[in-house]
Amino acid sequence: LRFDLEEILSRKDNDSLTATAILLHREHTCPGEGTTLLDELDENSHRHAFSVSDDLKYALRKSIELLGNEAVWYLKNKLNKGVFSGKLDEGQLTIECLRYMYRLLFLFYIEARRDLGYAPMNADVYREGYSLESLRELEQVELRTEEDSNGYFIHASLKKLFFLIWQGYASDYDSKIIFLEDSEDEVINDSFELAPLKSHLFDPERMKLLDKVKFRNKVLREIIELMSLSREGKGKRRGRISYAQLGINQLGAVYEALLCFRGFFAEDDLYEVQRDDGKNKDKKSQNTRDELDVAYFVKQEDLENYTMGERVFENGNPKMYTKGSFIYRLAGRDRQNSASYYTPESLTRCLVKYALKELLKDKTADDILKLKVCEPAMGSAAFLNEAVNQLAEKYLELKQEELNKRIPHDEYLQEKQKVKMFLADRNVFGIDLNPVAVELAEVSLWLNCIYKPENRKAFVPWFGMQLHCGNSLIGSRRQVYSTTLIPREKKQPCWYEHEPKRVMVGEKLPPSVVFHFLLPDPGMANYSDRVIKSLAPKEIETINNWRKEFCHALYDDFDVDRLVTLSQRIDELRQRHTKELREMRKRTTDPLNIFGCEEDKHQNSTLEIKDKILAQEKFSEGVG
Repeated sequence: LRFDLEEILSRKDNDSLTATAILLHREHTCPGEGTTLLDELDENSHRHAFSVSDDLKYALRKSIELLGNEAVWYLKNKLNKGVFSGKLDEGQLTIECLRYMYRLLFLFYIEARRDLGYAPMNADVYREGYSLESLRELEQVELRTEEDSNGYFIHASLKKLFFLIWQGYASDYDSKIIFLEDSEDEVINDSFELAPLKSHLFDPERMKLLDKVKFRNKVLREIIELMSLSREGKGKRRGRISYAQLGINQLGAVYEALLCFRGFFAEDDLYEVQRDDGKNKDKKSQNTRDELDVAYFVKQEDLENYTMGERVFENGNPKMYTKGSFIYRLAGRDRQNSASYYTPESLTRCLVKYALKELLKDKTADDILKLKVCEPAMGSAAFLNEAVNQLAEKYLELKQEELNKRIPHDEYLQEKQKVKMFLADRNVFGIDLNPVAVELAEVSLWLNCIYKPENRKAFVPWFGMQLHCGNSLIGSRRQVYSTTLIPREKKQPCWYEHEPKRVMVGEKLPPSVVFHFLLPDPGMANYSDRVIKSLAPKEIETINNWRKEFCHALYDDFDVDRLVTLSQRIDELRQRHTKELREMRKRTTDPLNIFGCEEDKHQNSTLEIKDKILAQEKFSEGVG
């Protein structure tokens, strides 16, 4: 809670004065016993936020399914394109539907967080004519006519809003006229400014499939309703979701819950089934299926093999997906196999706090700006966001003490967001096996650090060289074996009976050593699982014989010298690649001045240039 006493006292409003007096009374701030009222309010607020985030998980899953099915309907009925035989890529459709929902999440958040000062919500023209907030007024409006239901007003409005976010708008542009798609009406606009956000999220090139599609009003209205209102429940009324009260961690939990979900097309009429928990003998009258749980589907001819308790019912009938439907559900053991589980905010805060406690001891503010943070399984970047938050707080605390200068209260949030942006843009790195997680982490970090644009230009972080899709457990570690451990004669001890020596980054590679990955190991292709052995006994025997012969081969001096030469060459290439990456990061890092630290001014690079530099780097890696 924040109290602007000048504003409160100047109003001379009895209700405002009473509320202030009650909230700041000593019985509510420091009572003799029990918890304080302010702590209870804060706790209830967090509890409500977590409750709402659970509702949003169901809303998001259903929204993606609605978008996918509407895209299928439009491509089939308006553009005469089929679904099967490679005509429509289910993976691409899934990713673009996710991106579409990421866009809506971004807009819900920045419009609700007026304190960040990005969305011009104080301008009537933007708020009433362009904003997503204005479309939320349609969340429960009844669509009575055919034109209301099957028209494209909401689609055209959102498409124009996405374009404005991407391109920006300044009130002193030469052109004051903006056209709504499918409309001949002019919209005169000269009363607000919107800084362009050149981010991958709003890049039209990333939505090539859905850009061909128009979504009908009835579909988008339902999606806006799902994302705007909490779910109905027993004794629970639907309420409007306040995105301003939802933190990045809660929003991250919503999206990370669906990381293991996948979209696919029903190649036949499919019926949903489930494991019978034995609690309900007849489930025709109710549908107790949790749509976030693992889903199982069977064809009609197989449905008779399942009991009533194993069938899923909807409105008294078996739940069916018609042929060609787009289904977005958690399939099989996807979650267990990918280990995608969200870490709650209370745990991330605690772990990061105590991890930084010793690390930041005796550090200066400028030392914090040199720290690098890496998350080897980042998901939606919950740990990275928490690290950025705590490091930004500590930096401002130390820098104010060092300069003996205090940041004015009304400027503190802006300065804090800028420091968070600085750290996110330069100091955090993340890896994840799931490509969708990489996009989610990018959006999550960006939302966490966004701040009011300066000089009509919004700072957009670029994570092309920081967030990667890959396996962090696999890599060419800088570990070596001495050539004295490589046997030249039989019965000599082998290298794999010893632990490889680690050569630290920055140290010169010693002579007469070989990288561990250039030598065979008994653990290579070692299939010990009984099921696999029973499925391919001859192939497993062949592999075992090959591995035994490969690992016990003898080396002569020529072989050893060649391995040493290869190791030296690999290390030279690694050092050269590291230097090139460092230079590329300099070329793709835009200047950002923060409190107590002004950088040299150099020219910003556009998103297109950054992507080209990254593409060149990947090409050179492939050539290498």
